Amino acid sequence: MSKTKKIQVTLDEAQYDKLAEIASREGRKLAAIVRESIEKYTLAPEAERSKREALEQLFSVDPAPVPKSYQDWKREYSARKTKTHRLQKKKR
Repeated sequence: MSKTKKIQVTLDEAQYDKLAEIASREGRKLAAIVRESIEKYTLAPEAERSKREALEQLFSVDPAPVPKSYQDWKREYSARKTKTHRLQKKKR
């Protein structure tokens, strides 16, 4: 576990009551709710940025050609599978 620092935070009554209600409902300590809230506030934007970048990369990939029939697809799939299998055997 990383080194921790102790801080003091002043909340207004409504903030405290809401956090206490969440902690009570979830059966957790108020401090754990506060830490989790801070973590979500500080880490969520980074996680969202990463997700957005991943989606942008995914959607920027050129679409694969669609075979005209199932038989064409099966032939192409089998050929690729065989080629991949041969390459893997060579690496061993």
